[in-house]
Amino acid sequence: MMKNKETKVVIFGDYDTGKTTTLEQLCDKITKVEYKGTTLALDYGNCIVNGEKIHLFATPGHERFKFMLEIISNGLDAAIIVVDNSRGVTLAEKEIMAELEEKNIPYVVFSNKQDLDDSELEIDRDVDVLPTIATEGEGLMDGLKLLLQKLN
Repeated sequence: MMKNKETKVVIFGDYDTGKTTTLEQLCDKITKVEYKGTTLALDYGNCIVNGEKIHLFATPGHERFKFMLEIISNGLDAAIIVVDNSRGVTLAEKEIMAELEEKNIPYVVFSNKQDLDDSELEIDRDVDVLPTIATEGEGLMDGLKLLLQKLN
């Protein structure tokens, strides 16, 4: 009997970009640990896309939890970087992109909060950028499907 494929996707981004909301919108069920609205360790959820189980992990964006990035990233297949379009790409997000590229890990960028700023995201990389509004679920599934295509 053939085992169904499972994929680990990690959602990165700076503080308050919409990582948790993105994960919540993509998943049917979510287990999260929160403290006063701040993700403490990580967010986790899963969803099924085209018969494939996708495990989604969202990293904390606070500097004090930077050490968690390496732990959560262990064994990832692909990544989503959520950028607050009204702030633009931060240094932390640029560093994450560089590390993913160095390790040849496919990723896409969600240019989030398009409802606040719908200008085109300025980015100095050759990467797929998808406009999203995580609070409304807009663009998220299209972005995830595009990312999964990069794995095949």
